[in-house]
Amino acid sequence: MQVTIFGANGKVGSLVVAELLKRGYRVNAFIHSSSSFTPSSMLHLIKGTIYNEADISTALKDTDAVISTLGSWGTPNKDILTSGMKHIIPAMKSKGIQRIITLTGADARVEEDQSSIIHNFTHFGISLVAEKVIQDAEQHISLLQTSNLEWTTLRSPIMIEGGSSSFKLTNKRPAPWTTVNRHAVVLAMVNMINDKSYLNQAPFIVRTG
Repeated sequence: MQVTIFGANGKVGSLVVAELLKRGYRVNAFIHSSSSFTPSSMLHLIKGTIYNEADISTALKDTDAVISTLGSWGTPNKDILTSGMKHIIPAMKSKGIQRIITLTGADARVEEDQSSIIHNFTHFGISLVAEKVIQDAEQHISLLQTSNLEWTTLRSPIMIEGGSSSFKLTNKRPAPWTTVNRHAVVLAMVNMINDKSYLNQAPFIVRTG
């Protein structure tokens, strides 16, 4: 099975690539600059930009599933997730690819969410300093919701290096101060390639240990 990962150069993306290779997947790693990946016959590097349709199409060659760890933090226009989906979704459809797993922050909201007063307060505060990032995250989910693809968006609290990597997925929004091990996020995303328990949903990941 072959998986294309967008955002492969990032902290989470590079770990996803490693986990996919460990499990025996063939990997198309989409990167925007040079990388330090160890050469492998199972790894194909595609250099490009998510703003270019041809680059996206090349990255999806012979692909069975897609994982996106793209993010807008630290980017000039704060539109990476939305712009990516605007090209990735139609390219997937044209190639008959159905499964896509994406990653975003826990503060992104979907219509069916239930939030407490403290969640509403913290969401307002984060929106004041990162409005475009939150909008980008939520708009990319909206695009997936109308895509007719088999999508799942994992919403993650702040990721840390330490702590237990045990986790669970839930539709209940975690407390604003919650953290999760970065490797747990990686494991959850790779598991979702075949585990469709949260098909067409945006679950939260929380640690259990």
